Amino acid sequence: MPAKGGKPQELTVVHGELVYTPEYEGGNDPYQLSPDGKTLIYAAYDTAAAKREVEERMKSGVLYKGEPYYRFRLFRCSKSQLAPFELWSYDLDHGRTRRLWEAPIFLRQGSMAPEFRISPDGKSLALLYETSNESRHALAVLDLANGKVNPLLSNLAHSYSLKWSDDGKSLLFVSQGGELHEDQLSVAITSQYTLSLIDGSLKLDKDADLAFLTGPDPVAKAVEQKTGDRLHNCSLSANKTRAVCIEESPMIPPEVVSVVVHDRSSEGKPLVLTHLNPAYDVIELGQVSSLSWSDKKGEGGQPQAGLILPVNYISNKRYPLLVVLYNVYSGRRFNSESYASYPTQAFAGHGYAVLLMNVPEGWFVYKDGDFTAAKAAEVDSVVAAVRSAVDLLIARGIVDSKRMGIMGWSYGSFWTDYIVTHYADWFQAAASGEGGNHEPGSYWLWGDRWKDQEDRFFGGGPYGRFYSRWKEVAPVLNVDRLRAPLLMEYTGANLNGIEMRTAILEQGGQTELVIYPDEEHVFQRPLNRFNSMTTHFDWFNFWLLREEDPDPAKREQYARWRQMREKLNSRDELRAHGKKQQ
Repeated sequence: MPAKGGKPQELTVVHGELVYTPEYEGGNDPYQLSPDGKTLIYAAYDTAAAKREVEERMKSGVLYKGEPYYRFRLFRCSKSQLAPFELWSYDLDHGRTRRLWEAPIFLRQGSMAPEFRISPDGKSLALLYETSNESRHALAVLDLANGKVNPLLSNLAHSYSLKWSDDGKSLLFVSQGGELHEDQLSVAITSQYTLSLIDGSLKLDKDADLAFLTGPDPVAKAVEQKTGDRLHNCSLSANKTRAVCIEESPMIPPEVVSVVVHDRSSEGKPLVLTHLNPAYDVIELGQVSSLSWSDKKGEGGQPQAGLILPVNYISNKRYPLLVVLYNVYSGRRFNSESYASYPTQAFAGHGYAVLLMNVPEGWFVYKDGDFTAAKAAEVDSVVAAVRSAVDLLIARGIVDSKRMGIMGWSYGSFWTDYIVTHYADWFQAAASGEGGNHEPGSYWLWGDRWKDQEDRFFGGGPYGRFYSRWKEVAPVLNVDRLRAPLLMEYTGANLNGIEMRTAILEQGGQTELVIYPDEEHVFQRPLNRFNSMTTHFDWFNFWLLREEDPDPAKREQYARWRQMREKLNSRDELRAHGKKQQ
C-alpha cells in the first residue's frame, strides 16, 4: 500500500496460510521486507495439502510410531494437521515468487514456529528451527542469491529470539544451552548466546543486554530509563533517527508513539500519534501494582505477582479474590493479561481483587528423573507462592477468604487443578483451560515427545513402580478430594478435559467442560475470546457472589449451574453426616 494512501495492491497469492504471529516465541513476524525494500520474505503452511496427504495416507491404516494422537484426527479445521514450514520470497520489482526453504514441523500448528531474520545487508537469512521431537534446534544461514543453506549449529537446546548484530558479523539468540552433549542436563537455565560468523565461536554472552532479545528493545529501554514511559515493539526508520513504538502500561491502553532517536538513545518524550481507544477516557480501571512478600525465591527477575484492586476500592473492606496463574504480570502490558479468556479488569470493575501470579524463578530446573527435586521446583514452589500471596492479602484486610476463586491456562491449568484437588479448602470456585501436564492421559495422548518430558519429571510412566509418584501429583488421580466446582475450556485437539471431566463426575464432583473445536491453544478468534471471557465472568459471579445475569439467553446456563450447586450441597451434607456418625 502506498505510504501516501490509496488502494492496497495484492502482491502474491500465499501458498496455504501465513504463519500466525503468536506462534513465534521470540517475537518474529510471518513476513519481513529486505533493507532495500525490493524483496518480501514470508512464511506459510500449506495446511490444506497436508490434510489431503494425511487423508490419503490413512485410507488403508497407518503404522503408529509414537506421534501425538491429534495427527490421526481429521478435523474440519485444517490447522490440526502438520504442514511443513515454508519460506517464500517475492521480488517486488519483477513480480516473481520463489520458494526458498522448507522445514518439517514437530509440534501442532499454533505452537513454536521456525524463526528467520534478514541480514543487515539483505543478502542472507538466518534460520533457527527445531530438528527433532526432543526440542533440539539448529542454526543456519541461507544465501538468498543461490539458495544454499550453510549449517552453523546442529544440536542446540530449546532456542528462540534470533537476532543479527548491527554489523552483520554475529548472531544472537536465547537458548537453554549451546551445542549439547549426552551428559548435560536437558533442562537448563535460559541464557543469551552469541555466535561469531567470522571465526565460528559460540559463547555464553553474560555481559550482553538480555533485554535486547527477550524484553523491550534498546530504544524502548532507553525511553523508559529517561522518561518513565513504557514502550515496546519499536520500529526504526531506515536512517535510524526516529522510532515508532507502542506505548502502554497496565493503566494506559496501547497507543502508537513517535520517538526521536540519536545513537539508539531517545531525545525527549514520545509523541502520541493515535487515540485508538477513546472509550477508555471514561472507563474506570482497577489500580494495578506489583506485589511482593518475604519469600526471596521469586526476586531478581519478573515481579512475583501483580495486584488489581477493585474499582473504587475502600480500605479495610474485604473483597472477593480471583487468582490468575502462569506469568500473567509484567508491569508493562495493558490489563496485564497473557491469556484472553480472563477479563481481569472486568472483574475488578465488578468488585473483585485480582491477583496475577508469576511462576517462581528456577521452577523448571532439576535433574532428569529426580522426582523430589522436580516436584519441589515445578509444583511445591508454585503452591507456596500462591499461599504466601493470598495470605498477605488476607492479612492486609483486602480479601474475604470465604469468597476466593482460582484460574489458570496451559501450565497454569495444571497448577489450578493441582491446588483445588490437593488443597480443597483454599478456593470456593475454579476454572482451568488447555491443560494436561502431569496427567496419565497425556502420557500416551501427546506422543513420545510428551512422554519423555514426563519421564524426566516422574522417572517413568503412570504404571508399575512409578504409579505412586503419579498418584501423588496428577490432579485427575486426586479428584476425590475436589470440593470446588470447576469450569474447563479446551480446544478440539486436546482430549485432557474429557479425562478430567469423567473422573470428576464419576466421584461426585461437579464440573462443566466447554470445547472450542476451531481454536488454537491460546484462543485467537474474536467471538471465541469474547464468549470465553463472558463464561468465566458469569461462572465466578454465580459461585462467589451468587449472582445471575438476567439475559434470557442464559437461562439454560444458570439452570445447569443451580443443579450443580444442589448436588454439591447434597454431597457436602452427606459427608458431614458421615463424619458425625464416625
